[in-house]
Amino acid sequence: MHMTADEPEREIVSRLQGEGLANNYRDSPDPFTDVSPSLLAASDIERYVRKTGLISPFFTGGGDRSRLKKASYEGRIGSAAYVFQGSKGDFVNVLQPGKPLRVKANSIVFVECDLDFRLPRNIALRFNLQIVHVHRGLLLGTGPLVDPGYWGKLCIPLHNLTNEHYDIPLDEGLIWIEFTKTTADNEAGRGPPKDFWDIRKFLIKASRQFDNVRGPIGIASSIPESAKKAEGAAEKAAGDAASAAQNASDAKTASEQSRNINIVGAAVTILTVLGLWASFYFGVRADTAALTARIDALQKEVSDQRAP
Repeated sequence: MHMTADEPEREIVSRLQGEGLANNYRDSPDPFTDVSPSLLAASDIERYVRKTGLISPFFTGGGDRSRLKKASYEGRIGSAAYVFQGSKGDFVNVLQPGKPLRVKANSIVFVECDLDFRLPRNIALRFNLQIVHVHRGLLLGTGPLVDPGYWGKLCIPLHNLTNEHYDIPLDEGLIWIEFTKTTADNEAGRGPPKDFWDIRKFLIKASRQFDNVRGPIGIASSIPESAKKAEGAAEKAAGDAASAAQNASDAKTASEQSRNINIVGAAVTILTVLGLWASFYFGVRADTAALTARIDALQKEVSDQRAP
């Protein structure tokens, strides 16, 4: 069916209806053997939802904001979003009713999807973050495979890699979900956990150490702590640089004072030497003049005695 741009959104399967459909179908064979094992198109997604309660609530219509795309369905923010706080494995719901979800700068938030999932035994799903959030600095990573038979909620870890807070309105899409029909419906292989409706329990379990001896680990971004340490190191380096600059200035001042003292000392020494030399020089000249006068007087007396 072709949708128009202004077609209103309609709820086809409610949350309660989805639960009833899934319970009625749980042990039934595949109702649509005409659908080949492959990625489900929009029409087949709707068929399986209406028959098996694959996801709920389920909406069609919506025009340009339709939740149903050609081969995927939109998931939004549910009723909880957890962040890790403290050292005891505490996860706190930071979602406030009626307000956008705030993913703080350089943080990790674990978001519950708004959909209930009750997968038949032959349908798996993958999900990934909508590209608009990726372009704004959020990261989910490669969407994991959710095995057939899974009943419960999806836990979506959002990483804000930017230095700005990021707000997501509750009526905006968060992820795109795709569904794949497997090649067979049989009992082979380990099944997924069922009735997994509280994502906080999963987060608490994930925070525990494997050896069951050590306490829980903190599931939070290391960027703020690293930034804090880097800022402290930068402040210390700036302080050390300022201290080194002051020491260099003090050393320069001391050097200049020492140089001035040395110059004065050298000048005094030179003046002293010059004084001694002058005293010696002028003293010798005076003695020489007196001696010369005495010699002249003696020569005159000798000359006078020889005269007839």
